[in-house]
Amino acid sequence: MPLNRRPLLALVVAATAVLAGCQTSGTTAQPTGTGTSTALTASATATHEAAPATTTAAEPVRADRCTLDQLTASVGRTTGEAGQRHTIVVWTNTSGAACVMDGFGGVDLEGPDDPMGRIYSLPRASAAAESFSLAPDEQAHTTITWLPPQDGPGWTPTTMRVTPPNETRSAQLEWPGSAVLRQDGATHPGTYIGPVSPGAEG
Repeated sequence: MPLNRRPLLALVVAATAVLAGCQTSGTTAQPTGTGTSTALTASATATHEAAPATTTAAEPVRADRCTLDQLTASVGRTTGEAGQRHTIVVWTNTSGAACVMDGFGGVDLEGPDDPMGRIYSLPRASAAAESFSLAPDEQAHTTITWLPPQDGPGWTPTTMRVTPPNETRSAQLEWPGSAVLRQDGATHPGTYIGPVSPGAEG
């Protein structure tokens, strides 16, 4: 009797298909975690290296501007002869902390009744002002340049109100000079005040 080969052939084909399927499945299921892990590690390293080092620098301590609460005003020497004279107002830091002086203060001469009034507010010089620190017990000064009268008795102040730069309050001192030639409103007056400068004298 001839052998029936169809069942045997079908069995061989089925076995071949099963074997091929196992090989394909093994290739597809191969993990790719190694590549992903390497990429993440490189990214983390780059991020770590890019982080800048931060340092916080301490800002310098700035002293406040000098106020009348920190300063004591006094009259210095008067120099000059028949022409322009110079009277010094001395500012002493009597507080326990440094402060800053800069710019011009104010000087108002006060005296007897006069057609121009009892107060003579002195204009500022054209000199440039400077900024400086005034430590405790250190001194600064304002120079008053003034003209004595050319003819006649003139006008003699009795007191003067002196104001530190950037202040609204004044100290009162006795006027140490003689009569003054008033030039209220003059374009180029011979009486004026200079900026505050370091030291007790000019």
